[in-house]
Amino acid sequence: MGSQNLMLRKRNFTIDNGYFYSFDEDQDNLLQKTDDGNTSFSYPFDTLMTAQCLSLEFDGVYFWSLHDPGGNDMVLYRWKIDNYVCKLQETINFTAGAHNYDSEAFSVQHYHDTFAATTSSGSTTIHMTTYSGSVEPGNILHLGPNTNGSEEDAEVQSVSVGGVVTTVSGVGHDYDIEDEINYYTNIWLFNNFNGTSSDVGALYKFDRHGNYITKYAGGAYTNIKSATFYNVDSFPDYGDVDTLIYVKNSNMMFVDVANAGSVLPFYGSMVMDNIQSNSATILSIYDLAMYSQNVYRLQKGPDDGAGETWTYYSYELSTLDSFVSSISLAADPAIIAANEISTSTITAYVRDQFWNPIDGRSVTYSVDGSDGADIISANPSNTNVDGRSTATLRSGNTAREVQITAVVEQT
Repeated sequence: MGSQNLMLRKRNFTIDNGYFYSFDEDQDNLLQKTDDGNTSFSYPFDTLMTAQCLSLEFDGVYFWSLHDPGGNDMVLYRWKIDNYVCKLQETINFTAGAHNYDSEAFSVQHYHDTFAATTSSGSTTIHMTTYSGSVEPGNILHLGPNTNGSEEDAEVQSVSVGGVVTTVSGVGHDYDIEDEINYYTNIWLFNNFNGTSSDVGALYKFDRHGNYITKYAGGAYTNIKSATFYNVDSFPDYGDVDTLIYVKNSNMMFVDVANAGSVLPFYGSMVMDNIQSNSATILSIYDLAMYSQNVYRLQKGPDDGAGETWTYYSYELSTLDSFVSSISLAADPAIIAANEISTSTITAYVRDQFWNPIDGRSVTYSVDGSDGADIISANPSNTNVDGRSTATLRSGNTAREVQITAVVEQT
């Protein structure tokens, strides 16, 4: 993109229904912006912020903001827009003690479902469409809004086979099939401390109220500036996965937190293009948001610049749709006689940004020089299921280093 768009003064943002949101503690407002940077609305806070918002998340109902109050403490706020005001719902303090805290990134494990059957006011039975397997007693389901705009919270008492959820109390409104059900479970915090040690970082897992559950220590979790939670379908071997996603340097990492045990299951990685044209400067991604297959990365400089910086924070785009990210060549054998007879098999390896092989892409080969060296096999040739395409090079009549160029079509 290479140009400023949102022009945010603060290093946080999130997205919902095509609008961008950012907390500005100087203005004491939640700003709502369009993708060209125009402010379409603003919601004043009912509780004033005293520390900068380092990261912002939206779970479908609530806004969550991470702040550093000083010392080795962190604080997380949960907010909700109500009657045109952004109202504080809950404060979660991470206070130094057995653990020190220094963080710039977090995410909330959240899910979006719908009613699978109509539900009448007073009923304690809810039929969920998809996610009943991840609902546990004590979870709070946010129901609605219904066709009348009514919504409410309902506490889960039990869960039965077939997506049947029993609530502690009867619901207060009527709901139709496909009305929304949203809920959140755990909080994940990327901490530059592992306990009280700053030698290595750790990914901390808390319950919905901020009570410590466990942590995963490692260098992979140090100095993380951006994270989010999203349903990803970009890895064919796994299908749709509700995923904790974070950026480490120029890689986006995907974690299947639903299957986390004593170790954390990484199931994929995506190469990011947040490296400037000088091939040396890695741009920090300060916050992360996803909508459809689009990845919005909050930066303070363009990908196509050579050390260029912006005055304000704006977004650059990536995609979760597969595209050709790299092509590499190998020759077997690498040295052949310059007799216009000897041959070498040239193999092109074509992969997407997730390091998955790309099948069925046309690769065209060419050879430099005028000494008779040439491709004598079918050219172009298509990649197979392993992302490989092959060609046969026949030598020329001059002993030299031959340069072979392979060009793959993007679509």
